[in-house]
Amino acid sequence: MPSHIKLAYLPSPAGVKLRLTAKGNLKSELEAETAHQIDLLQQLIGPYIYGYDGLELEQAIGHLLKEKGRTLATAESCTGGAVAALVTSVSGSSAYFLGSVVAYSNEVKEKLLGVKFSTLEKYGAVSEQTVIEMAEGVRHSLGSDIGIATTGVAGPTGGTSEKPVGTVWIAYSDATKTIAKKLPLTSERSLNIKLTVTQVLNLLRENLI
Repeated sequence: MPSHIKLAYLPSPAGVKLRLTAKGNLKSELEAETAHQIDLLQQLIGPYIYGYDGLELEQAIGHLLKEKGRTLATAESCTGGAVAALVTSVSGSSAYFLGSVVAYSNEVKEKLLGVKFSTLEKYGAVSEQTVIEMAEGVRHSLGSDIGIATTGVAGPTGGTSEKPVGTVWIAYSDATKTIAKKLPLTSERSLNIKLTVTQVLNLLRENLI
């Protein structure tokens, strides 16, 4: 980039904000140059950009759900309702968010989400098979177009050699497909919850676009 335009990286568990700062004497030229640099950034990282001018991920998702006319429900285990809390922090979210099931125990996963006992017995609560049934189950139970789900070992205790602390599964489900993704995260509980919320909302965003 030109020496009078600087790019700053502002990372957080919710993503990385990029800030362009231009200095000079003629505002119109600086605005044009900055717009050109933004175009170049879009060519490099377009699929990862969810908004501009301070737009947060949960707001971007709200806009997409409204635009597509889709409704959302969430099934959460390791995040304990944090996904639903962030989604509903956006004013007007009642237009697209139907509700959430915080299924912390296996019994609740079975009774409210329809996860099969055989699935839990064979694969465990923290597994691809379980998170798929959670996402599909909450979609059917609450009558939403889309269901997303989280299950994992948030820590700092509860891990095993097979499923260490930080092992998390997330899923997205709609009428045509269900997608699950494994996240190998950290040993820090609060950070794992934040990262899981960001990742499952981004999985939703990717499928909406």
